[in-house]
Amino acid sequence: MQTLKVKHDYRWHVLQHYNQHAYFYDLMEFIRRGTRRKAVVLSGWRPGERVLDICTGTGELALTFASQGARVIGTDIARGMLKRAVNKSLGLKSAWVEMDATDLAFADNSFEISLLSLALHHMPVAVQLRVLKELRRVTSKRIVIIEPHTPANPRLFALWSSVASVIDESEYMHEWVRQDFTNTCHTADLDVQSVHVTSLGLHRIILCGP
Repeated sequence: MQTLKVKHDYRWHVLQHYNQHAYFYDLMEFIRRGTRRKAVVLSGWRPGERVLDICTGTGELALTFASQGARVIGTDIARGMLKRAVNKSLGLKSAWVEMDATDLAFADNSFEISLLSLALHHMPVAVQLRVLKELRRVTSKRIVIIEPHTPANPRLFALWSSVASVIDESEYMHEWVRQDFTNTCHTADLDVQSVHVTSLGLHRIILCGP
């Protein structure tokens, strides 16, 4: 992977932030743990099915599946995050690969279940579409997406995005709060099957068919 140093490329910010703060990322995992467990149930995963977790970070969602016996591959562009995932995964059926989510090096329909957790809001919409289309290509059964849930009232958008940007260090939070993500999924030719709000309204789980 060639790391781009052009500041307007979203990857520049992601790599700078997550490689630098990889050690501290899991300190907030207690907020996300319930959402990850619910994602396993909602995914419909069955023993023997292959699971892909792109933008895996420190691997928590992938490892939640692996703890149930799933064979999981986790990918990310942030090497520091992947090192954390490797250290936590001893004894589980997991593999970790440095890979850009916009260009997945897997054949069509390589996985029954694909996962994408808390990453799309760090990307401009055009990049989100490339990632979602790649997920559609490599997945045969179900795609599970976890992202920040946003307020329905437009009057709260500015306050929400300001607070969320401080917590999550996303360059695109102000766009995300206004984005019709269901429409984004439809534009990527995904079949949105259901949406589930979790963690006291902090997260939403979007289930899609490829």
